Amino acid sequence: MLTLTTALIDIKLALVAAADEALTRGPYSVLDKTTLPPSGNAHDYFHPAPYFWPNPATPNGLPYVMRDGVRIPGTVMYEPESERYDRTRLQRVFDDTRVLCLAWRETGERRYLDHARAILVRFFIEPDTRMTRHLKYAQVRMGHNKNMGSPTGLIETKDLYFYLKAVLVLTRSGGLSYREIHEFRAWVTSYLNWLLKSKQGVAECRARNNHGIYYDLQVAAIAAVIGNAIALRAALSRAVERIPQHFAIDGSQPHELLRETSQHYCCFNLQGWIHVAEIGKRYGLDLWRYRAPNGASLAGAVRWLMELSGKDWSY
Repeated sequence: MLTLTTALIDIKLALVAAADEALTRGPYSVLDKTTLPPSGNAHDYFHPAPYFWPNPATPNGLPYVMRDGVRIPGTVMYEPESERYDRTRLQRVFDDTRVLCLAWRETGERRYLDHARAILVRFFIEPDTRMTRHLKYAQVRMGHNKNMGSPTGLIETKDLYFYLKAVLVLTRSGGLSYREIHEFRAWVTSYLNWLLKSKQGVAECRARNNHGIYYDLQVAAIAAVIGNAIALRAALSRAVERIPQHFAIDGSQPHELLRETSQHYCCFNLQGWIHVAEIGKRYGLDLWRYRAPNGASLAGAVRWLMELSGKDWSY
């Protein structure tokens, strides 16, 4: 018991330390990036496709070509050059808000809530600083598709799942005004509509690898918060249909095993599935007990990956 108590104290101390560090950053805005998206509108989220490099065979480097697993400068999270784009900044919004809300829940110190609110307001609400409600310029592949973003770029907001939980804490604590709650709901509602109807969103929905389940995770998480039962039901139904696409009968993940960093992607894909299963459970869908017609299952995928734990990755 003493060991457990000590561990819990250590966790709380680490949480408070992380929250205190978060107080030194932000609040953030997409206007803080040092480059402009192809639209020329700084309010648009912008991030180049991380694995696409200038073409060595053309004088102007266009169209960019893929080098899977090798990131271009500025797309490695938290590196100094990442200030050029919005990916790191968006992740700070998600992570700092979450840790600040957790720290408030553990300590009751209002300063954590106040900073979490300031982050939300500057990034999503204030007209002069807020992000537009789309990802039209996420993972731009220069020289492709008129320099518009890619369907794969939608994965960059995957952690909305966690952020929405933090905002719920912020809302229930009284940390947001009625107007701010209304404006944020309007933002995520518009973003959900873009996910469902845009060409990028429709294409990402069709993805057969991790991108598909992270699309469903975003849709389900937002739909659950705003009460869109139709979108929520559709996302969870798609998840059921994806199981035989994502997992073989032995639990392996064929699409993820094709990647250069396949061990990472197998873990990453499964992480998304765990979150979708958590949402499904709240609404009466037990993905852990489901077995697809081909014999594949989420539980089998976990067993397969765990059996490889501590062993040399041979794929």
